[in-house]
Formats: sequence, C-alpha cells, structure tokens
Amino acid sequence: MKNNANIIRLITGIILGGLIIVGSILLSQQIVSAKEKPQTQVNKTITKTYAQTVKNSEIPIIIEEKGSLEALHKVELYSEVQGVLKTASKLFKPGQTYANGEVIMEIDDAEFNAGLIAQKSILYNLIAQVMPDLNLDYPEVFDKWNQYLNQFDIHKKVTSLPEFDNDKEKFFINSKNIVSTYYNIKNLEERHKKYTLRVPFHSIVTEAMVYPGTLIRSGQKLGSIINPSQYELAVSVNESYKDYLMIGKSVVLYNLEKTQSWKGRIARIDATVNTTTQGIKVYIEVSGKGLKEGMYLSAELEGRSIEQGYEVSRKLLVNNSQIYIIEDQKLKLIPVDVEYFKSKTAIISNLVDGSQLLENPIPGAYEGMIVEVINH
Repeated sequence: MKNNANIIRLITGIILGGLIIVGSILLSQQIVSAKEKPQTQVNKTITKTYAQTVKNSEIPIIIEEKGSLEALHKVELYSEVQGVLKTASKLFKPGQTYANGEVIMEIDDAEFNAGLIAQKSILYNLIAQVMPDLNLDYPEVFDKWNQYLNQFDIHKKVTSLPEFDNDKEKFFINSKNIVSTYYNIKNLEERHKKYTLRVPFHSIVTEAMVYPGTLIRSGQKLGSIINPSQYELAVSVNESYKDYLMIGKSVVLYNLEKTQSWKGRIARIDATVNTTTQGIKVYIEVSGKGLKEGMYLSAELEGRSIEQGYEVSRKLLVNNSQIYIIEDQKLKLIPVDVEYFKSKTAIISNLVDGSQLLENPIPGAYEGMIVEVINH
C-alpha cells in the first residue's frame, strides 16, 4: 500500500511540474509578444523650392577690381635756397588752388640779389678795362664790344657776349677773365629764379608745412601740390587675364555705391607678377567731375568672352566646384567648370541647356533629396 502511494505522489509531481513548465513557456511568449512594437509607416518629406532653367549664351567676362585713386601729377615742394618766406597774395594752405605758372610762394632775395648785382658790376668793369686795348690792337671788333657795353644794365638779365670773329679775339677776351665771370653770373641768375616758386600746372595744395615769416633753409620741405584734373587708379589683375588687357583700352569706373561713373583708359601695365597674389598692376588714367585723391573706386575691365556659359549665384556652389540640379524631382550633385568668379556670382561653362537649378540654396540639402518645384 505504501509503495502505491509513493508511486501516485511521484506521478502527480511529474504532472504538476510539466504543467508549470508549459505555463511558464506560454507566459513568456505572451510577454515577448506584448513588447514587440507595431510597425509604423514613415511618411517621406517633400521640400518645395523655386527653380531656374539653364539657357547658355555668350557671356563677356568683366574683371572687377578696386583701388585707391591717386593724382597723376603730384609734386612735393622743396626749397633749393635759403631766406625768409614772404607774404603772398594767396595763403599757402591745403585746398588753395593755383593756375598754371602762378606764383605759389616767394623767398626774400635781397641779400642774394645784392651779390648778383655786384658780380654784374665786376663784368662791366672787366669789359670796360679792355676797351682801349681792343681799340688799338683789334679795331675790327671794337664796335660790337662797345655796343654791348653801352647796352649793359646791372639791374637786368645779362645778355649773351658778342660772338668771337677769330682766335686772337677769343684768346684775348678769355685772358681777361671776362668769359668765366659771365658764366658765373648766368649761374647766379638761374639760382635767383629759385627764390620765386611757380606751379608747373593747374594745382591744388594738399600739404603746407611753412608759413609767411618762416626762415626757409635749403633742402627744407615746403609742402605738396597735385593736379586735380587728372588721376590714376592702380588695380591688381590676375595674371591669367593679362592677354585680354591692352594699353588704351577703355575702362568704366564706379564709386562704391555705384551712383557715379567715369570712363578711363589703361595707361600702363606692369611687366612683373606679384609673387604673393600672382597679380599684375594695371594703371588706369581717368579725369572728370567729382574725383578726389584717395577715393576708393571699382574698375570694370572687359576680358575674354565665354561662348556658352551660364551665370549663377555663388551661394549655389558646393565647395566652389559642384552644384545641385533637379532631376526626376530629386537633387543631384554634379561637378561644374567655373570660368570666372565675381563678387556674388560665378560663370559656369558645362551646364546643359534645359537643366533645372535651385534658385536659392536649401538648408541641409543632400543628394537624393525629394523636391517639388513651385511655379512663379
């Protein structure tokens, strides 16, 4: 009886254990099933944008460069003589204008002039002393020297000595120190001119460093003047465009706001290339109303033409060498040949007519992005 009871308990335990195991399996499957998330359908985002259609055409390359305007004729004034600066009819100050050949300043020449008159008196006396000898030994030349002496005025510019008729006359006159004294006086007369300073062209004072009553010393800087009617603009142009530039070619100049324009011409082209910028200097002459030294101007120089090109905003370029086109309502990134960069645009030569480009950049754009073109 005891054995039968033990067998029954054993069988009952096995059955209960099996039920527990089966229940655990079923429970675990239900838990796993409960944790599985239902699949959700992802909606694709479509970006709307405006587009432009490529139409290639001939585009002239206009080289735009900027520079500072300088006077073509600019002179720094230095004194070659010494003396006190006299008061002039016009005050020597920045902004003062002078006509061509007008006296701009005078230095007191009283002391120098006295020495010059003394030298002229010496020459007069030397000629007067030889007149008796000329009358006796060289009567054929006496009259011309006598006439020269009678017309001699120590307060006027010395006129040229009479020409020699023969070697005897020349040797005699030279032996009396007449010729050397004459040329010494001519040298002093040239130096005397430097006490009166005249402008070599229509001028305006840009710098004044002396005032009336100032003691001027030889070699001292007096100021600066410019010709306000002619200016020059120096710009740096990439060396690759030098073949499209030539002396005499017209250039259009603008102020920075592009409210004024002037027409100039290329006057000079530097033969050397800047090692840092790889540019060459081009000098443009210009004149006209409203120009001032130091003005910052923009120059537009006409270069070569692109036969088949299209101009786009530089903002549309990717790494300055690629651009997005719209193909089958998706963005496609393609390489481009950029012929010339302007300040805000670029000229591209390998786009196909009819291709669609973005009008404005799309933030976060990527290849394959789905887009919808909006009609204007």
